[in-house]
Amino acid sequence: MPRRQTLTVWSPYADQDVEILIKNYQAVHPDVDIIHTTHGLINYFSFLKKRMAQGLGPDMAIVPDPVLPSMIEQELIEDLEPYQLDTSNFYGKALVSLRAENQHLYGVPFGFEIMALCYNRAQTTDPPTTLNTVLNQASQGKGIAIDAGFLSSVWGISAMSGALFNSIDHFTLEEQPLSRWLSWLKNAQQTPNVYIDSRREVLFDLFAAGNVAYFPCWTFEISALQKKLGNQLSIAVLPGELDSAAPVLETDALVVNAYARADQKRLALEFAMFITRREQQLAFQSVENTFVVPTNPKVLVDRRLLEIQRSLIDQVQNSFPIPIAQAEYRTNRLIHYGDPIYAQVMQGDLSPTEGARQFIDQINQPVSDEVIEKSLSVPSEAEINKLQGNIAQLQGNITPRTDYLLQLGQIQLQTLRRPIIWLQVILCTVVGVLIWWIARRLNRLISTFIQRFND
Repeated sequence: MPRRQTLTVWSPYADQDVEILIKNYQAVHPDVDIIHTTHGLINYFSFLKKRMAQGLGPDMAIVPDPVLPSMIEQELIEDLEPYQLDTSNFYGKALVSLRAENQHLYGVPFGFEIMALCYNRAQTTDPPTTLNTVLNQASQGKGIAIDAGFLSSVWGISAMSGALFNSIDHFTLEEQPLSRWLSWLKNAQQTPNVYIDSRREVLFDLFAAGNVAYFPCWTFEISALQKKLGNQLSIAVLPGELDSAAPVLETDALVVNAYARADQKRLALEFAMFITRREQQLAFQSVENTFVVPTNPKVLVDRRLLEIQRSLIDQVQNSFPIPIAQAEYRTNRLIHYGDPIYAQVMQGDLSPTEGARQFIDQINQPVSDEVIEKSLSVPSEAEINKLQGNIAQLQGNITPRTDYLLQLGQIQLQTLRRPIIWLQVILCTVVGVLIWWIARRLNRLISTFIQRFND
């Protein structure tokens, strides 16, 4: 009889969403118990890294690619290169942000997070395919809310025939397409019903309240928007102009705890490769209120059945990942210099041409002692935690259930491997027994006193 195995998995996804994948795996591997713990709350990633650094935590976790560089640097996750995984069933762009500079793979692509054009069916059934059409429709009352943060609106640069990185991950953005995009934004803000702002929560509320017809939204915002708009919410690809619009592509990756036992690492990878097969990724698309784009290009989704998911897959075809080698330094510099220039152009302090020239000069001629602070153009680790927490609350998945508490209890048993924990348990036991003994003696003395008093 085969020995039963247990695999622990943490993720920001709801239990009921991942349940279908776990059941399918256990149908084939009945001797394996999968304990999935959802941490769709604030501080998930910080807590995960802290636990892994202590040699604890889950065998496997799902994290977005912006978190990978710090986890690799701290040697918290397993280098998957020695395992020689078959990556032929993944989009090539899914691996770009999961490979370190040495080209070693550190995660198995689970799903994509991406921006696309959310629109309100109650206001329009003809989403724009070009930026020129966006302005025409806005003039007719079909408004749009656009995030003016650099990376949140980078799709417009590609619509103007620009590209941030070339095929070998080198930064290649030129002045002209950036200047054209800044000019369009500058002109668009003079058009009625076009709202351009860097406060994403304001733009989100404008669209959710039905005040505008269009909103370039992230996949992790769709569930919340659907709760507000219901069947009125739909998705289209972002409008192009001189070329197709290409937003940033973020990959949710399955990573293996570097401190897990060797047999647990192999089991984790077996599970990861199973749930990223075409059949399992297709099954995951049918999960209600979950919009994660499959990383397997063989997944075919019927638009008549899953219209939103089909549109998101279409948008993936025109998107670009941030190379992992660029994820920390380069991306932070893009945001650090890009956001202020966007703001200055929108406010009239710089012309679009001057802004584009200044930005390219700053990016291509870094100062050796420059200090780059993380910006808020795209979700930072703290923001991702907060967004996932908000989404979890909207999905009603934060109320502890019996099965969740049982799973959490099994996870916590891992801490008993540490000697300090055993010492604390022993001390607590001794103190508890001592208190019990004293209480018992006092009870006897009081009983004796009362009996003598009555006599």
